[in-house]
Amino acid sequence: MTIPVKFSRYLLAATLFLTCLQIARAQTQLATVQLNPYSQAISYNPVTNKIYVVDEPTSEVAEIDGISFQATFISLGPTSQTALNAAIRINPNTNTIYVTNVVDNNIAIVSGATHVVSFVAAGVNPVAMEINLVTNKLYVANFGNNTVTVLNGATNAVKNLNVGASPSAIAINPITNEIYVANQNSNNVTVIDGNKDRVMATIPVGTLPQAIAVNPTTNTIYTANLLSSNISVIDGAFHTVTEVSVSAYPYVIALNPVTNKIYVTYQTGNVVTVLDGATHAILNVSGVVLPLGMAVDPLRNKVFIADTGGAQVAILDGQTNALLTNQGSISDVHAVAMNPLTNEFYAMGNASSLLTVFAAPSANLPTSLLELIGQ
Repeated sequence: MTIPVKFSRYLLAATLFLTCLQIARAQTQLATVQLNPYSQAISYNPVTNKIYVVDEPTSEVAEIDGISFQATFISLGPTSQTALNAAIRINPNTNTIYVTNVVDNNIAIVSGATHVVSFVAAGVNPVAMEINLVTNKLYVANFGNNTVTVLNGATNAVKNLNVGASPSAIAINPITNEIYVANQNSNNVTVIDGNKDRVMATIPVGTLPQAIAVNPTTNTIYTANLLSSNISVIDGAFHTVTEVSVSAYPYVIALNPVTNKIYVTYQTGNVVTVLDGATHAILNVSGVVLPLGMAVDPLRNKVFIADTGGAQVAILDGQTNALLTNQGSISDVHAVAMNPLTNEFYAMGNASSLLTVFAAPSANLPTSLLELIGQ
């Protein structure tokens, strides 16, 4: 499938920039940034080279400069009580940061340029969100009242859609402009038509779909089903479902759309499962203790794993499936993010509230830009 020019230009710009950055280097710790206790989710703006960490207990966002690694704290106003499952997403085109407040049931909208904060109402317990960079719309899963809030990024107008029971995760296919919502307690996926912002289908999947991901290149959706110990593979065109058995309690799912490989970690397991998107063959890679968070670099074909039990960040080579352990020692690591433009990864400690920045090991980039973007 050929990626539309509007979407592919971001990949092209990123790859050109990366080509200029390649300096032979091993993994190197660049900085540690002390944040407030129990900081949670990480994101970044690849255009401004700013890193963002949301801390819901203190109701603020830390903005870290990607060069000086100095932190600026942006208040999100009072919150009625502490909670530990906020989400953060960034639109680099508009330099806007979005943060959910699962207690006060709203979405904070932060200007990356001025740090001015505004709010729009969400549903009850907004626990997850994703943004479509092509349409400039944000989709928020409201766990507590079985709805999805659609936020128009240009006008900040909102629309609420009824979905299944306890929506907990969202994935977007920007090519088809379809949004997929994993509903934990009704064991299905709601499909939203992003052109009209209406529900167009409901697809049964395994038991308690905990996480969801979409490969826009193949138009395939994957859910990690916590209690049925399988992955539901959904054909985006026909909505047919194939179940692939994996280990017990699949918890986090990530994928590389270039290689068509899907990666799964477990709530209680000590392996990373590699699922071949073409054949559905699986391979379990050991060497981690309790891997929870993951981030994928599709350009260098690497997977960065927050190994909470092993107090480390491990790097999985997507070509050889070799696991490089001890690529970052962090006592309570629980989240990781990867910036392909700078070839740096960010690891977040939970109780320590230390954000550690690493330069990732250098690796060869794709040999053809045209091959990468499908032109």
